[in-house]
Amino acid sequence: MDRGDIFEVHKRLGHKFCLSGGIPNFILAYRTGDDVREHCKKVIDGVAQDGGYVMDASAIMQTDTKAENLKALTDFTREYGVYSSGSSHQSQNRDPQPSSAKAAEDKSETPIPHSAFRTRHSQSSAVCIPWDEKIKELPAIPGDTELVRRVWENIDALGNMFVWQCLVSF
Repeated sequence: MDRGDIFEVHKRLGHKFCLSGGIPNFILAYRTGDDVREHCKKVIDGVAQDGGYVMDASAIMQTDTKAENLKALTDFTREYGVYSSGSSHQSQNRDPQPSSAKAAEDKSETPIPHSAFRTRHSQSSAVCIPWDEKIKELPAIPGDTELVRRVWENIDALGNMFVWQCLVSF
């Protein structure tokens, strides 16, 4: 997510794609660490609750990013923006700057391994739009529905691979 509104993008695409970004470069370059933490909290609360969000700057961090602001982003996200394997945490119940006792307690939770993340549809992680959703958008199929499903799933998987290749190429 580069220059658009991360909250609007999440509303439109968050249930179909993993989102990354939403922390404007001007905040990292020209604002304070408190401003960075405040914006990170707003983004985490607004788009990360259901998973599928990667904390990142908007596009590529520029050379004018303040080191202390990058540290504020990283530290805050590690403290406040962690998906846990325990019961679902609501952001308003989490302390964004935990005490050392609270931090030690939080560290005892087992993080969810990357391989456990799937789309909300319990489909393979290589799916953008599951066939069960796509077929609802299509008019009646007069021919071989199974053939159309296979073609859709193959094209959808290629689209997913393209998105991932774009993400990992940075």
